[in-house]
Order: sequence, then C-alpha cells, then structure tokens
Amino acid sequence: MSIVDLFILSVIQGLTEFLPVSSSAHLILVSEFLNSTDTGIVFDVAVHLGTLLAAMIYFRKEVIGMIRGLSFNQRNKEETHQLVNILVAVLPILILGFLLRDFVDQNLRSSEIIAYATIFFGLILLWSDKIKTTSNDINLITTQQAFIIGLSQCFALIPGTSRSGVTISAALFLGIGREAAAKFSFLLAIPTIGAIAASELMNLSIKDLLNQGSDLVLAVCVSFVIAYLTIDAFLKLVNRFSFTPFVIYRVLLGVWLLSYWV
Repeated sequence: MSIVDLFILSVIQGLTEFLPVSSSAHLILVSEFLNSTDTGIVFDVAVHLGTLLAAMIYFRKEVIGMIRGLSFNQRNKEETHQLVNILVAVLPILILGFLLRDFVDQNLRSSEIIAYATIFFGLILLWSDKIKTTSNDINLITTQQAFIIGLSQCFALIPGTSRSGVTISAALFLGIGREAAAKFSFLLAIPTIGAIAASELMNLSIKDLLNQGSDLVLAVCVSFVIAYLTIDAFLKLVNRFSFTPFVIYRVLLGVWLLSYWV
C-alpha cells in the first residue's frame, strides 16, 4: 500500500469511527476504489491504536474516574457505576466478536450487504432520533440500559451498520438524550477498540513492526488527530442538529451501491 493510500485510509478510519456512518464499510469501499484491498495487519493495528488513543485522551477525566471506580469506594460511587456500565455493555461484543469474526470476514463483506445495512440502520437511526428523551445525564444510565446498548453493538459486526450509529440509536430508544447517548457510545468504544487492537497486536510480528514502522507511526498519528477532532466536533454539535444529515448520506450511499456496485 502506498503512502498516499495509507494516509487516505487513515483519515477515513479516524473520521468514520465515531460518526454514525460505519467505518468498516467505508474502509472496504475506499480500499476497493484505491485497489488497496489488502490493507495488512500493520495498518489495522495502527488505525485502531490511533482512534483508541483519541478516545482515551479526549475522555481522560472519565477514564481516570473509572479507574478510581475500581476501588468501589462510596466516595467514587458515580465512577464505579459508570465503570460497571461500560464493562457490562462491552461483554456481548467481546463474546460474539470472538465467535463470529471469521464468519463475518468470509461472508458479510460484500457491497450488497453493506448497502442494505447502510440503508436499514440509517433508517433505524432516523426513527430513534424521533423518540422523546427523558434524560441527558450519562450518570443516570442504568446497568440494564447499558447492557441493552451493549447488545445492540453486536449488530456492528455487520459492515455498514456503524458501531456508534447502532449504540446511539439504542440509547435514544431507551429515552437517553443525544449528548449522553453519544458520550456513552464513545466511552464504550474504548474497551471495544482496545480489544480489537489487542487481538491484532497478537498477530503482529517483530519483523512486520521493523519493516513497516514508519507506516505504523503515520497511520497512528493521522487516525488519532482526525478521530480526536471528529469526537470534539460531534459532541459540540450533537444537541444542535438532528441525525437526519447522516441518515440522508447513508441512504444515498446505500442506493448508489445498489445501483452501481451490486
């Protein structure tokens, strides 16, 4: 993969990981367009590390708070509650992701499936955005609600679904406000992306690291910067605008794929 392709795909990953448009779908489609279908393990590790670092640094106060919550001290009750919620929510995707990863890679990465998933889950996002919400405080999310959001995240194994999109939709259906829904979704991304990066690192040899070290650094840096800026912009705008523009984009993309690629 050329440096230009690496840069473009790193930007795509950083931009789409936290937007409700599906990063996996865009990476697959853009890779095919660039004729760079074999992105390689180094690239996968790098962009996941970049987006992981972006989320951890942006939400550093919450991450530190959840670490304090490990003490289960009454003074850290809110932090402990948030930690438990994140752990409960991440369990379903860790289990199903481990069991179904090979199946997904072999059977669900076609343009047709991406097109239908892009349209269907885009309409789900539109529907959920019409639900009347009752709370915009992330600390009021119950453990049961967190588990339901975590279950919904499993749909993101299907390329075109969007991890952030489906978890935000689930939160909105539960009556959680847009800002709290987006924030919880992004916090949930930290252990989810971390698990992906860890599993990929296990397949990365020292030889790969030495031979492609510069590619690794570039992809980490680019995906980190773009992801950080995307998180910041999204959270600042989420209460001022509806998710309709993302839905329109998803439907148009899905229809285009069905018309020209399928």
